[in-house]
Parts: sequence; C-alpha cells; structure tokens
Amino acid sequence: MYKIKKSFIFFCITLTLHFIAHAEVTPAQKEMLENLPADQRNSLLEKMTQAESLKEEIDEVFEEESSLIKRPEYKDLEDDEIKCEECIYGYDFFKFAPTTFAPVSNIPVSSDYALGPGDKLLISYFGSENKETEVYVSREGIVALPMLGPVNVIGLTFENATEYIKRKVKTELIGTDVSISLKDLRSINVYLLGEAYNPGQFTISALSTVTNALFVSGGVNESGSLRNIEIKRNNETIAKYDFYDFLLKGSLSSDIRLQDGDIIFIPFIENKVKVGGYFKRPGFYEFIEGETISDMISLAGGFQQDVMPNIDIEVSTIDKTSSTRKLSYFKQSSSELKKPLNDGDYINIASSQKTIAGTIVLKGEITNPGEYVIQRGDTILDILNRAGGYTSESYTTGSVFLRKSVAEMQKQAFLRSAEQLELTLIDTITQGELVVSNQFSLAPLTELISRLREEEPLGRQIVNLDKLALKTDPFINFPVQDGDKLFVPKRPYSVSVVGEVLNSSTLPFSPNMNINDYIDLAGGLNENADREKIFIIYPDGKSKLSKRSLFNQRDNVLPGSTIVVSRDSKPWDAIKLTTIITPILADLATSAAAIAAISDN
Repeated sequence: MYKIKKSFIFFCITLTLHFIAHAEVTPAQKEMLENLPADQRNSLLEKMTQAESLKEEIDEVFEEESSLIKRPEYKDLEDDEIKCEECIYGYDFFKFAPTTFAPVSNIPVSSDYALGPGDKLLISYFGSENKETEVYVSREGIVALPMLGPVNVIGLTFENATEYIKRKVKTELIGTDVSISLKDLRSINVYLLGEAYNPGQFTISALSTVTNALFVSGGVNESGSLRNIEIKRNNETIAKYDFYDFLLKGSLSSDIRLQDGDIIFIPFIENKVKVGGYFKRPGFYEFIEGETISDMISLAGGFQQDVMPNIDIEVSTIDKTSSTRKLSYFKQSSSELKKPLNDGDYINIASSQKTIAGTIVLKGEITNPGEYVIQRGDTILDILNRAGGYTSESYTTGSVFLRKSVAEMQKQAFLRSAEQLELTLIDTITQGELVVSNQFSLAPLTELISRLREEEPLGRQIVNLDKLALKTDPFINFPVQDGDKLFVPKRPYSVSVVGEVLNSSTLPFSPNMNINDYIDLAGGLNENADREKIFIIYPDGKSKLSKRSLFNQRDNVLPGSTIVVSRDSKPWDAIKLTTIITPILADLATSAAAIAAISDN
C-alpha cells in the first residue's frame, strides 16, 4: 500500500507549473549551475527537470496491484483523517476494502474439515502398486479411486476419510499403501446482508469463517453492528458472532466455519456508549444488552496510569421520563459498577495531574547541578531553590535556557528559509535574470543554504534568571517543562568579534570600549563587510542592530557579548535576497553564540 502525501502532491504540482516553460536547461543556465557545488547543482537540476518523471512515478504508484485498497470515501484522505469520530470502536478496522473476492485455496487444512462436492484429492499409491492421480469429490459425495472404484466420503471429515481409504487400500490391494492430501479446496457461496459495507453474494473458500468473510467483503457500514452479527442456515439463526471477542480479546470462541448458502446478517447498532477521559482506549463502543459499567471499563482497556484510585467515575445517563441527562458518580471499587448500561450512556474519568512527571537538567555554576524531577506547578525559581541556587562565580545574564519545543520551531524556520532561498535562486536561473561574472560567485549563498539545512538549533529561549526578579515578578518566574535544560556560565571577561573583519578575535572586556573600539582591535572591517548591518548579540541571547558611524560611539557592550559584522549583501539585490539573508545570518549567529557559551562550560 502506497501513501501519497498531500504536501508531496502539492509540491509536485507546483514544480510542474513552475518549470513547464523551462523544460530544457539553456546554455546560460548551465553556466550558472556550474558555479554551484556539485550536491546543490544536482538538487536544482533535479527539481528543474523532474516534472515529467514525477508524473510517471505517481502513475506507477496508483497502478500498483494490491489486494487491499482504501475505500472510495477514504481515497483522498490522509490516515489521520479517515477515523470516523462517531463510529463504534472496531469500525476503522475495515477501512481497507478488497480489490478481489476470489477464493483463497492455499490455506492449511485442519483434520476436522468436512469433505464436500468440489474438493480435489491427490491420491498417491506406493508399494506393489505405484500410481498418483487427482480426483474430485462428486456432487453425490463420491470419490472414484483407481483400482478400487467409487468410495462415498459424504459427511466424513478429511481425517476420517483418509483413515477409511487407507484401510480399504490395505484390505483390497495387498502390499500397497496410500498417501492422501487435499489438492484444491472447493468454493462456497455465502450471503452478506443487512448493514454490510458491500452486501451481496460472495464466493469464498470452504475453510472460511465469519471473520474471514467480514474481511474479504469490507466489513460493516457505519450503522452496522459488530457484536450481534447473525449466522443463518436453513432459515434458522444458528449462532451470533461478536467481533469484539476477536478484536479485543483475541478469542475466536464465537467464530464458526461457514457452509454453502449461509447468510451473514448484520443488524443495526442498538446500543452504544461513549467512553471518554483517561481511559486507555477512549471512544464509542457497542454493548450487548445486560453488559455493565464494569464490562465497558474492561473493553476500553481500563484506566491510564495517572488515574488515581480516589478519582470517581462519572456516568451520564438519559432519563427517559424527564428527557434530560442524569449525572452519577461511582467509586472505582463500587459494587454499583455492576449496574447495566443504557443506550446513550457517557462514561468519563479524570486524571491526577500530580502524577505526571518530568525532568529538567541544571549545569554550570549551580550549587548542586544535576537532573531534577518536575512537580506539578514547579517554576524555574522552585527548581533553582531545590538546587541550592547559584555559585558565587555565576553569571546569570549569560545563562542559556533550552527548550525542545523552541528547538523544533527554530529548525522549521531554518528549513523554510533554505527552501525560500533555493526557490528564489531557481527563479533567477530559469528566468535568465542573473549574469555570471568573474566577480560574482554563488558560493556564499549555496553555503548558507547548506548551513540552514544542516543546522540543529539548540532551542534557546531568552529568560531573565536574576533571583530578585524571579521572586518579585510572577511573569518572569516561568513554569518549567519536561526536557528543559539550563546552563549558567562563569562570569566572562571577554568580547568576541566575528564576521567580516580582518581578524576574528576574542578580546578582553573593558567598560570604556564601544563596538567601534572592538572592531578596530580586530583589524577593522574587510572589503566584504556591510557597514549598515553590524549587530551585537548580548550574553542573554538578545540581539541589537548597531549602525557604525562617527556619531554612534556608546553602544552598551556587556562581558560575554558577540559583535557580528555581516557580509555586504548588495551583490544579491538583483535577485531580491537582501531582506531575506540578513535576519537569517542573525539567527545563525545567535545560535552559534549559544553553542559557544555552552561549550565554554
């Protein structure tokens, strides 16, 4: 079964429309592509020429043979969209319908299989007589055995028929033995009626059971019962089949082997209950008349681990007299859970959030660093107090606080930026707007695209960890989450200057120096520097753009800050990348500064 994601199809359509007029790579475009690294050149070429190949691949996918396909109503839906919210549990088990109803004959045969007209036996004589032949069981139940004549096997199981024929051979053909196997199974016709997904007559193997028949026919429709399925034979109901026995208990106790002409009748759902809250398997369930609240709790898998014994079970029942709902509460050990269910009942149970655990890691200049368990409602100040607070050498202004959810958002932002840059580059190449010259190189841009795709952001969140501020301002004292990490460095005595300077350096901090002073100590700006895009990354992760001029001499530089001089982006003005690249460089620089701060500890 192949799955074509909507996003993938949309991407294919977009590329098709984008490159339909540019199916051939022109000499000018080829010259431009040769300036790219090999991996990115191949990537761009593939995107520029893949429209037709993608169409062929998609056609092949949909032409793949499969014995099961999604039902027509699910054809264009994702798996998470298929689920029927109001359907009883077990209905989604039949979300795939068969493409063929041909009977399956290669099934192991049990010894109690009853032979019937249409079965083919393989008879092998050996001993004084050596002969192999295939014979059918006739409509009258007769098997014509070579050298023995007709033998009646009607009503015999395969095991009994085998023993009977062996005795007959030994008696009538002295010195000869026989081996018997079932070569082919006969087919039988059964009827699936009522609220079946695909009602009608089906030809199935003679070994098929009710469970087999449901699967090969597509199961029930949204209104069909899974627990009161009737099997009729000779105008009498001979059994009732409960699919929940098979699905939830792994039991085939209510399953029976079908015979030719049997009718499987699926009635409407008569009784349904909703199970919600902190059950292991919440949802709608069908119940059989007489089943209790306790039975339904078992069908739903019981309670989740964080449900405490003191939490009551809520049961909402329709009061038919007043046409209103009545809410009742029961203890988990109450004998009243043996109370029979009513159609339309809602069963609910809450959880105890106090049992939900998580951990946070504290490192660096913490009195007692390590991993701490998070209790419900814990804030960062609570954790710091339990860890004994900061050491005398701590520098809270430069603390690095990491959170998983922030890292995921940053990663997605980097990937979107890389895609945006690459598509802009493709636009430029395909439209022939960019002219290659010796002075112009795509290397910086392609390196940036690669860096964005490879970068694994830490997920730094800017926080204020000054203890006095945490104690006095509840908005600053934020709640912690599972997986959080905090690094508190020692007080630094340096400032870093990176980017387009003659000599990237880490310089001693001086309260009397400004950005210009530090840049001058690093050798000054090189010819690629953008004088309008110099920014400072402060120890807490905040960044500020600082335009370097004669009148701007007093930018606040704190110990542990990083001064970043951006590359001049004017060469990219022709392809409208200036406004895109600058914030990307700032994000990457901030991420690098956080990594450097952690690495120093």
